[in-house]
Amino acid sequence: MEILSLIAIFVVGIVVGFINIVSAGGSMLTLPMLIFFGLPSNVANGTNRIAILFQNGFALYQFQKNGHLNWKFGLLLAIPTTIASIYGARFAVNIADDTFDTLLAVFMVIFAVLLIIKPQRYIKGKFNPKVAIPLLGVAFILIGLYGGALQAGVGFFISLTLLMLIPNIPMGEMHGLKTLVVTIYISVSTFVFIFNDLISWKFAIALSIGSSIGGSIGGRYASTLPDKLLEKILIIAIIFFAVILLVR
Repeated sequence: MEILSLIAIFVVGIVVGFINIVSAGGSMLTLPMLIFFGLPSNVANGTNRIAILFQNGFALYQFQKNGHLNWKFGLLLAIPTTIASIYGARFAVNIADDTFDTLLAVFMVIFAVLLIIKPQRYIKGKFNPKVAIPLLGVAFILIGLYGGALQAGVGFFISLTLLMLIPNIPMGEMHGLKTLVVTIYISVSTFVFIFNDLISWKFAIALSIGSSIGGSIGGRYASTLPDKLLEKILIIAIIFFAVILLVR
């Protein structure tokens, strides 16, 4: 029975890796799927991070190769994010499964709503540069707390923040910054889960391999797929899983 679950999560990894490249928010599907396959919520939370690290490592290489990594700015943003993520992770390892599932479902719905309304369209470029800098610091502390605790969808929240506060940022650099910040803070905060023995390594390896394959496929077809269709499918899937989590 376990081998079937590992094969299923491998397939989920392919789908999620594909979504993460051609759209955003694939990890919003990974966590509930790991929970549905029988992992305790905090173990699913820790296991998901190993696959993200694996996937991001390959992505960073591509961003560096294409000249889209702003290391200085990324490291500056990563400092408050990483510190905050440790506190978020320490909160997550001790939270009850029911509470975690409810929090995850709530943030999944929030994520879906943000995908629909696209608030960056209304706020982009509205902040004074003198205000934007301290707001970036505060925003990335909150992102660190969230990323350390839940992680799912954090890339979208980072992109949203950067687009709102740095309106002229090139898209390649934005995605590079997002990937760099997530990789740095998750490399540190994941040790909180490892030290508490909250990683299912079998599922982590299956998910990591699947995500890498899906990401490679997504990179090949990203420019030919309709973004709006993918976005609608993702929104429907997120709301569906959020409802199931809440019912549970």
